[in-house]
Amino acid sequence: RRIFSRAASAIFPGRPVPAGGGMKTVKAVTRKACGSWRVLAAVAAVLCSTTAAVLGASFTETAVDDLALAVIGSLLVLAALLLLVTAYLQADWAVGAVERYVPEVVWRIPTQLPLAALTIDDIPLLDNPSSLEEILDILGENEVRATLFVMSGFDADVAEGGMEPGSRARYKALLARAVAEGHELGNHMQFDRPAIGMTHEEFDGSFHHCDALLADLAGGEKAWRDRPRRWFRPASAMWDGHILAAARELGYTTVIANCFPFDTASATRLLNAPYLTRRVRPGAIVIVHDRWHTPATLRQALPLIAQRGLQLGTLSELQAAADAEAKASSGDTRSGSESSLSSDGFVGPQE
Repeated sequence: RRIFSRAASAIFPGRPVPAGGGMKTVKAVTRKACGSWRVLAAVAAVLCSTTAAVLGASFTETAVDDLALAVIGSLLVLAALLLLVTAYLQADWAVGAVERYVPEVVWRIPTQLPLAALTIDDIPLLDNPSSLEEILDILGENEVRATLFVMSGFDADVAEGGMEPGSRARYKALLARAVAEGHELGNHMQFDRPAIGMTHEEFDGSFHHCDALLADLAGGEKAWRDRPRRWFRPASAMWDGHILAAARELGYTTVIANCFPFDTASATRLLNAPYLTRRVRPGAIVIVHDRWHTPATLRQALPLIAQRGLQLGTLSELQAAADAEAKASSGDTRSGSESSLSSDGFVGPQE
């Protein structure tokens, strides 16, 4: 009891030790400790180091050398695990560090409003049958709008890796339907090749091929250029200075995300909906991909996200709502579409 009382005093400075003796103190200390990742990480490090020390001392005469190696190995394993967890959860502190390093790349759109953006990559999928039509049906059933990041390679000739003429016409019609239903289209290049691995000439050709298709779907070059915002996501979500400069030159905002369930592999399909349900938060940018299992993920996750009081919409809608919120908080009372919100928290679709 004395030990736990001292521990409680250290964890609850300035507060009386919970009454009721040892067990209540144990429970209070345990709840507090388990709620802190720093405490859990420290405990894990101590356990790993202690275990390594005992084993090293037991089975070798060179205990000091083996102990040092064991401690270093344990720390490396622990660091690797923490990095994996951080990457999977896209922790806000890690995203913030990247934002400070490359501020022009958007990972999230900060807001206190219960709003987030849904983005869907690899539209339409070339390697396997696309789920675009079913995805649009599910979005409509749940009254959710999304930003669809288009890969324009489907509209190339078959000899160049594109689709047959009939399939090309079908997916163009589906993209036109998406725009008519309030979704917006973004540039995801021509084919699913890592942008960072391309030469400058290859990237420029891929980027401009998609830009030309999006302009055509928007009703022409002028209509596309006149849009308040255009969004670009490099294939494989990696970039260099040339990629950012090319996007900036054509008026695109480069965007990644901070809520990605790693759904490109079907192995994660049973985890994707629970991940989204728990990880979507105000200002989040969600990525899912056009895959055979995506309709099931959306069908399960969208109603649960709505039950949490969160509204999903396009990137432009989220950005406009955040801008309006910032103006309102700064005392800017100007009227107009840029400073007013609709009843569901989002501004209407931007044409």
